[in-house]
Amino acid sequence: MNMELKKLAGIGAILAAFAATPVMAQEDFGGWDADGDGAVNQEEFTEGWGNTFGDESPYEAWDEDGDGMLTEDEFHTGIYSSYDADDSGVIEEPEFGDAGDDIGDGGFWDV
Repeated sequence: MNMELKKLAGIGAILAAFAATPVMAQEDFGGWDADGDGAVNQEEFTEGWGNTFGDESPYEAWDEDGDGMLTEDEFHTGIYSSYDADDSGVIEEPEFGDAGDDIGDGGFWDV
């Protein structure tokens, strides 16, 4: 398997894990959307993440259109970009290792 194909397979595995992983005991994005309006507002985001980010919440950065609400796409893109430290559009080593650390037992995503 060539290196590019391995990278794509790894990225696919990470995205699948994010899609299937119950984040902070929420079953899916809809579990974050407490008022059922199809988006996550600042209050719902803070409730879902608790104090994970402290004063450095990525909410505004993840809100790509600046409307004060996170769509499901913005939410997932924000999670992905938090692991793509060099903004290359690809999660590479050691970025992949960081995601793997968070996915394992006792990690942030704790599946």
